[in-house]
Amino acid sequence: MKINKSNLQYFFLFLLFNTTFCSCSKDTNVDEIIPYSYVKGTIYLDFYSELNSVGNALYFDEIGASTGYNGHGFIVVRTSTSQFVVFDASCTHDPESEEHLEIDGTYAKCPVCESKFSLLTGGWPFNNSVAEYQLKEYRSSYSSGNNTLSVSN
Repeated sequence: MKINKSNLQYFFLFLLFNTTFCSCSKDTNVDEIIPYSYVKGTIYLDFYSELNSVGNALYFDEIGASTGYNGHGFIVVRTSTSQFVVFDASCTHDPESEEHLEIDGTYAKCPVCESKFSLLTGGWPFNNSVAEYQLKEYRSSYSSGNNTLSVSN
């Protein structure tokens, strides 16, 4: 079989073009920033009166046997009378840090890089933060009948 050098050059040019333009993406998935950590557990809300009011947040070291990525724990926020949001308490700027995020009202703040994240608007960082990506969110399901919140990924 005879290979035409001209066609081979076009093939490599095509390959280079595809690699360059298909591998670049502006959207970074938070799962790439905060790696997978198995999460499954239930929170019995009768024991946490702080979460009875909309807008309140509470830090948990663990939910069930889960401790979040790198053992940082979780932040649970009540966003409405029947909805909650559960975030991993790892800063997206430096998830390998020894420190976890701390709750400051309706915000979470990193004690290391000083980034602030809004807990009521999806965990997005504020403009003046060094963190660029929102907090990792876990699935949650609220049961009003037994006042429990199930968390998983």
